[in-house]
Amino acid sequence: MDERSFFDELSSTWDDNEILSTPEKIREILSFIEIQKNEDVLDLGTGTGVLLPYIAEKIGKQGKITAVDFSVGMLERAREKFNRLEPFPEFLNKDFEKEKIPGTYDHILLYSVYPHLQQPIATLNKLYRENLKVNGDIIIAFPCGPDFINNIHKERHSESELLPSATKLASILSQAGFKAEVIAESKEIYLIKIKR
Repeated sequence: MDERSFFDELSSTWDDNEILSTPEKIREILSFIEIQKNEDVLDLGTGTGVLLPYIAEKIGKQGKITAVDFSVGMLERAREKFNRLEPFPEFLNKDFEKEKIPGTYDHILLYSVYPHLQQPIATLNKLYRENLKVNGDIIIAFPCGPDFINNIHKERHSESELLPSATKLASILSQAGFKAEVIAESKEIYLIKIKR
């Protein structure tokens, strides 16, 4: 089963099994990102939209949320859950690694997405060049440390594709030319910020 079909199949039960993305954890992660009123936020790999109401709290009704996922099932679930959210997100069914995402954003969020990227450096370069506003940032975040993530992915990924520590990934990204810094690193939070 390919990855898109895998997520489509799990979309109806995904939220029942998501135990880490609690409201407290998401608010803590977003507190490090400094999202302001009226800003534009791109949520890549939005899934069932777990971040959306918390982003909306931060940006207010004049801000903009664009939620992207390659799984139709996940996006449909997100639309159902947040059909009255203000501001109402723009939902895009796209593979953001291969397809162009319209617009520029103050914050580009990759929440629990990084291990799924086929070409992470090339994808980050594309997002940086095409979608990031001046003074914007790209955020790589997880509601846990890499051990938990790698335990889930170890059967589907080779050793070299597993998620390194935040410190190591920030170093890899810096060597690739990004201004990357670790914002939080523990068993509870993993957060890297790439600045413009």
